[in-house]
Amino acid sequence: MSEIALTVSVLALVAVVGLWIGNVKIRGVGFGIGGVLFGGIIVGHFVDQAGVALSSPMLHFIQEFGLILFVYTIGIQVGPGFFASLRVSGLRLNLFAILIVILGGLVTAVLHKLFNIPLPVVLGIFSGAVTNTPALGAGQQILRDLGVPFEVVDQMGMSYAMAYPFGICGILLTMWLVRLFFRINVEKEAQRFEESSGNGHAHLHTINVRVENPNLKPDGDSGCADAQQRQHRLFAAEAWRAVDGACAGTLIQAGDLLHLVGAT
Repeated sequence: MSEIALTVSVLALVAVVGLWIGNVKIRGVGFGIGGVLFGGIIVGHFVDQAGVALSSPMLHFIQEFGLILFVYTIGIQVGPGFFASLRVSGLRLNLFAILIVILGGLVTAVLHKLFNIPLPVVLGIFSGAVTNTPALGAGQQILRDLGVPFEVVDQMGMSYAMAYPFGICGILLTMWLVRLFFRINVEKEAQRFEESSGNGHAHLHTINVRVENPNLKPDGDSGCADAQQRQHRLFAAEAWRAVDGACAGTLIQAGDLLHLVGAT
């Protein structure tokens, strides 16, 4: 088997083992997608013990491409409501997040100076401790641009892998202790948040649609069954509200641009 095929097979094995570990829950708490890292550590150990040689260029490509997909999916999920959340409570939460990163950076700098820890190692520890994978990729890229040898850059990934499990366990332990000490009911808190953010009303959504049904004719005769045409009219009049005030007698014609508002 070629190195590339072997590398892809090992990657698939890591994904399977990692997802299995992530689905294991203790008292309702699990690692989730973070279990993939533990799967990589376990599989990587046995691969090294077996003396299996993997393709370094393929590993580098998988790392970079995987990081791109990770950041892209996070942006797609957060993007639609990011700026809207800033007007409510998002700004305060983002300030807390920035404060956490700054404090982590200060602690990292102090450890680097006091204990003379190599820069790639301390950067990897920082990225793993705050479970920030994009920081790992950015740090490695900066070190490569500075001309640091690849062997030294790899130390950042190793220290990241060492610190990441403790970062995840620390977060899970903190969340569990907060729920325990403050007697927090997650379901009630979620319901309370929905009520406070929406004031007890359903959120309205808007969408612009263009009618392209060729069966709709200007004279109102769609050529369809009466029940189907009534369904179209009721959809426009009752399920949604058009800007110009659609009613049961409104005829929707091909080419019309409708601005629909309603609750999902």
